[in-house]
Amino acid sequence: MIKQKLLQRLQDIEKLKINYTQNNIRGVSVIIPLYKGEQYINNCLLSLYNQTLEKDLFEIIIIINGERDSSESIIKKYIFDKKMDNIFIYYSDIQGASAARNVGIEKATRQYSLFLDIDDYLSSNYLSEVYENASQDTIVVSQIVDVNSFGEIEVQNPINNQIIQIEKSGKKANLTTLSMVSTISACKLVPTDYLKKLRFDTDLKSGEDVVFFSELYLKSNFHFKVLPICRQVIYYRLLTERSVSRQEISFDFYVIQRLNVIQKLDGMLRRTKKQDKVMLIKQKIKAQFGFLNRYLEVNRDKRDNVFNEIKKYDLSYIPYSIINRNLAEKLVISYCFPPYLDTSGNVMAKRIRTMNDCVDVIYNKMDRVRSRDNRLNILFEDLVDKRIEIASYSSFSNWKAIEEFVNTGISNLNKDKYSEIYSRALWPGSHFLAYQFKMNNPKVKWIAEFSDPLLLDIHGERRQAKIDNINFINDANKNISDLGLSTMEDDNLFLWCEYLPYVFADELIFTNKNQLEYMLGYFPIEDIKKHIISKAKISPQPTMPKEYYSFVKSAYNIDKSKVNFAYFGSFYDTRKLDDLFKGLEKVKVDIKQNIILHIFTSDIKSLNEMLGEYDIKDNIIIQPYVHYLEFLNLTTKFDCLIVNDASTINKKSINPYLPSKLSDYLGSGTKIWGVYEENSILSKYELAYKSLLGDAGEAAKVYERVVLEKE
Repeated sequence: MIKQKLLQRLQDIEKLKINYTQNNIRGVSVIIPLYKGEQYINNCLLSLYNQTLEKDLFEIIIIINGERDSSESIIKKYIFDKKMDNIFIYYSDIQGASAARNVGIEKATRQYSLFLDIDDYLSSNYLSEVYENASQDTIVVSQIVDVNSFGEIEVQNPINNQIIQIEKSGKKANLTTLSMVSTISACKLVPTDYLKKLRFDTDLKSGEDVVFFSELYLKSNFHFKVLPICRQVIYYRLLTERSVSRQEISFDFYVIQRLNVIQKLDGMLRRTKKQDKVMLIKQKIKAQFGFLNRYLEVNRDKRDNVFNEIKKYDLSYIPYSIINRNLAEKLVISYCFPPYLDTSGNVMAKRIRTMNDCVDVIYNKMDRVRSRDNRLNILFEDLVDKRIEIASYSSFSNWKAIEEFVNTGISNLNKDKYSEIYSRALWPGSHFLAYQFKMNNPKVKWIAEFSDPLLLDIHGERRQAKIDNINFINDANKNISDLGLSTMEDDNLFLWCEYLPYVFADELIFTNKNQLEYMLGYFPIEDIKKHIISKAKISPQPTMPKEYYSFVKSAYNIDKSKVNFAYFGSFYDTRKLDDLFKGLEKVKVDIKQNIILHIFTSDIKSLNEMLGEYDIKDNIIIQPYVHYLEFLNLTTKFDCLIVNDASTINKKSINPYLPSKLSDYLGSGTKIWGVYEENSILSKYELAYKSLLGDAGEAAKVYERVVLEKE
């Protein structure tokens, strides 16, 4: 039974072959779009005249398009003189190879077709060899060599090298190994039936072959056959002023036309899940974005123009590493950086966003102490060239781990690439690597940011960790002495992490003036303080642009009939929620029933235990942290966002801290309630609502005021 079915299937296939041959004449259709080709047409026609394939096995379809020149008379003379009655001339009023090729596809009558440009030509054995190797499920590929204006032949070009490599390596010819040749019109024979199902996109000014063949592979499955190199089956490609490689680097060709092609490819990407086809389309998209990169290499001041243009296309796949390749002249050193979940890393990502310049980023592998969230990449990925992750042991205070990060980092950096470095420390490793890079490259500008005081902790206690490398301290002291400043015998890592930037950085960034005043006040070396002041700049933590607040749409349910307050963050000894809870207890009953306080935190268990002391459980909803982009979106949905100062009374002379969440709240458009410590930076902000830290009565009044204002 199985044998009978198999025989029947073979007979059916044979019938299909017979029917196919009856409806499609055996042989090859050569499709040639022609626009003002009088300068090149003789070479092209001569190569076709010299073909070893029998003349009745191929037709030459020439489509004259656009403005005419003497090409038509040259062709007709060739037909008459050479008796080439297999040449057929057609016309297209629309100028452009796409429209002309579409006419050619429509007129093609043979089993197989190939495209030939009028300024190119073929080896004499070309048609016979490709036809002999043709089959209905196969694309036959030949060599393609370049010919310059002097007639010199260059076999070594990227596309031909890929073809030659197939034979040398013994690899299978497929969409991956033939990624470059697969989507050019030249040097391949394709079954005509498949071509007739598609048309070249006449709206594209260039790159139409990439789109056409990508669509062809998306809709059909082919085998590829690369002809043996020894057979010398060659497509000769003449490099003329019209060649893509010689295009002027204009915004239209290198940006707009490429994005038009990318938009078509991106649409295909959304329609397939097949890995080989996804890979091919992504390769094609990357190649197109390579043009944008080359444009930016010579037009660095046009970066905003390019990226504003990209935004118009709503693309699902943008390989920013291709666009930004080798464009970074600034290095960001951030020991902890996204995708690792860490507030200090997020702030550095926001700094990069406000820089609005292409940068390289070097950071440490933090899996031992931090979780990853790749969604954070959207904060900055369009501004990053290279991301250099150093696989050293992650530590806040272990000198050997920090030293490993520094040494490995230096060995991974191109010292000649950067004109500026920017380091940010909460994590000390950032400043130590920046210091070493600055010593190796004194002309490079070093900007050092302090997120918080390093030498003294939140309680005003001195942090202590030993630099157990006396040579490092001796070398640092020599460098300091050369500048006529005081040296240090102290081996405290945290002291050095402040002192080295104070001495050697060209610019010092503090997030608020209290922080600068506090750090100046406790630093033990007096003669450096005037240098600190001369280099210091105040730069509050940045706020993300408005569009980032809607990148992720949170599905979190909020009862709009209530007045909804939200608190995001941790709580600890110096930053508690007592004011919020005690204040809520004091609110009048008829008002309190309208209040919901949503708390998003990592320590749900402790918070539940804390709430046991209060009679407000019906007013509190506790949730785990959400990822950063959802957090941004959530900040736009509540009636009031709460931010509170750390308590520093009796611990510090002045409150040097400003809660990092405030910068995110400020971009939300939502009213903010600041629970402030007297004379803190938070107390100076113009916020919708304020209450003094420790004053539950004042907190109760804020609750009531927000409710009444909503009503």
